[in-house]
Amino acid sequence: MLVRWFFLLLLLANALLFFWYAQRQAAAPRVVDNARVEVGDLRLLSELPAGERLPARARVCFSYQPLNSAADAQRLVAMLESEPVSASAARLPAEVVGWRLDLPLPADPARRIALLDALAREGWVPESRGASLSLGRFDSVEALDAFRALLPEAIAERATRAEISAESGRWAVRVEHLAGYKISSEIKQLVARSWPGIKVEKNACEGVASPRGDQ
Repeated sequence: MLVRWFFLLLLLANALLFFWYAQRQAAAPRVVDNARVEVGDLRLLSELPAGERLPARARVCFSYQPLNSAADAQRLVAMLESEPVSASAARLPAEVVGWRLDLPLPADPARRIALLDALAREGWVPESRGASLSLGRFDSVEALDAFRALLPEAIAERATRAEISAESGRWAVRVEHLAGYKISSEIKQLVARSWPGIKVEKNACEGVASPRGDQ
């Protein structure tokens, strides 16, 4: 009988101790983690002072190229619509396909005739290009300079080098997204299968990004 009463008293003591501990925990002040941002530190865009801007989030910019037509470029843009990226098609700049050596014609008719006669005596019959003469077309700058070295010094000094450009029929798709995101492997595989040999060229980011995933 004595053991039974002792056991009941022990249970009651444990219950009182648990109740006392729970009361102390409820009354104890909570410690705030100073590393977390306080709600009062958060500001809306409308609350910023005039002229102050929030720092831009890091972005990644690159392009898929070359694509052989505008239709291919638009098709790739459509493929990327399911991704939180900004994609746009752009024609690639004209390509340099050669070089031309031009010689400006004097404004005075007598001097112009004298120049043509001097070239004829040397065996050169240049192509007329309005206010200048084209002394030849070359595949490289080295070939042009070698030809220039054969000209009379007075003519070589006045001759100018000009690029021969061909309008590019090729296109690129420029892509921009927030840093940390990666385009899905399914899209990457689809692009590689659709356009074998396509390259990914890194670009410098310009302006303000607006990927769909961050709106």
